[in-house]
Amino acid sequence: MSTKLQISPRDTRTTRRGAGCAGALASAIAVVAIVALVLALTRPALFGMGEEKVESTTIGASLSDIAQLATEEYAFSDVGKFDQAGLEVLGMRVPFTGRNFLVTYDGRVTAGIRDASLIDVTSGNHTIDITLPEVEVLESHIDADSVQVYDQTMNPINQLRVEDVTGFIADREADAREKAVSAGLLDRAGERAEELARAHVTALVAGTDMEDYEVRVSQAGSARAE
Repeated sequence: MSTKLQISPRDTRTTRRGAGCAGALASAIAVVAIVALVLALTRPALFGMGEEKVESTTIGASLSDIAQLATEEYAFSDVGKFDQAGLEVLGMRVPFTGRNFLVTYDGRVTAGIRDASLIDVTSGNHTIDITLPEVEVLESHIDADSVQVYDQTMNPINQLRVEDVTGFIADREADAREKAVSAGLLDRAGERAEELARAHVTALVAGTDMEDYEVRVSQAGSARAE
């Protein structure tokens, strides 16, 4: 008695059905992505960003007395550009991998007396002598509200960093400080400080027995007296 062994072909319908579903899902995702891209370019109002949340935590704070006397200001409006070349391979620059931005901004550099409590006043022989501390640059500052960005890269490979912006601002403030000094900021601040000191003392002694005293003003480290 013989037994016949029958082998049926494997049912591939389930496998084919699974592959078909996966392909359809991938196609659907691709279509949705393309539609979203087209809408983002043609109807940007349909898309929005999530809620912006900014938090800060104070890790230190203190109050301290100051006695600054600012007597001259240098105001400026500049255009600045930051440009980082990007990636290099074997000494060759890779296109579209750099990062840069172009901004305009306003700022000011102030100069005067750092500590007005060091002003020295003496009198004798019908004279009042005022000795002022040497004038110096008190502050170089770019107004954050004035910064306008006109161009910046949106490079996912080499993205702009916070250090790029903070370093750029610090460099521009230092550059403005040098320009202000070269333009005569300290000389004008010294002259203005002397004018203010003389006018103040003259007003104080008016109507007193020292009204006829000669008021002489000089700056520490300077031989000039007026």
